[in-house]
Amino acid sequence: MEIYVIGYGGWISNPHLGYTSLYVKTDVGILIDAGECTYAKMAACGLPWPDAVFISHRHGDHILGLPTFMLMARRLGRVLRVVANRDAVEASRALALATGIENALQHVEFVEARGALKIGDTQLSFAPTSHPVETLAVRIEHGGRCVVYSSDTAPSEGVVELARGCDLLIHEVSGNPGQEEEAHRVGHSTTADAIELARRAGVKMLMPIHFYLEPPVVPPGVTVVIPAPCGRFTI
Repeated sequence: MEIYVIGYGGWISNPHLGYTSLYVKTDVGILIDAGECTYAKMAACGLPWPDAVFISHRHGDHILGLPTFMLMARRLGRVLRVVANRDAVEASRALALATGIENALQHVEFVEARGALKIGDTQLSFAPTSHPVETLAVRIEHGGRCVVYSSDTAPSEGVVELARGCDLLIHEVSGNPGQEEEAHRVGHSTTADAIELARRAGVKMLMPIHFYLEPPVVPPGVTVVIPAPCGRFTI
């Protein structure tokens, strides 16, 4: 299992970070979230057309790049498989209409994310997070390896259980230690939260992601994987 980092910032973080997006390569390719310019950044990383795109929720930094994938699917004669909760599926359809590309929707297959889903030999399972809009975390398993992406969330028991015993937890860190009250109020976590959740879930490694306005301060306690543009990490 290979994990590629396409972007690791939040909606109004430094634009050089890119919006949080990942590409997981197993026997299939799974793109996780698609903010603005994700298609261009994915192509710049040399990554192939994904077998599925998982959209965790309808906030702009996770979905606004989806129309480009829809248009490319039409141009290439491909099918774009979008896996998302019902709220994000409806937002995706509305986004196509708002941007005037409703004729590309015939090339999009929407799959509602609930329970568990198998794509090829790769298993996906989901859990709701603690965020102002309906949001899903995802666990991806293949060949005895496992990665969990928290998406946007305040500390969540559901995410802890989803990540239980996994190799890698990719968890959002929109704040630093001491900023917990502010972060939790708007449905986000701090670096200290992410480390505590990683410990409780018993994961081997933590990748902090979704940096916000300040550089992340990471307390000691777990093995940390630092994301970098087009960075590849194998588990």
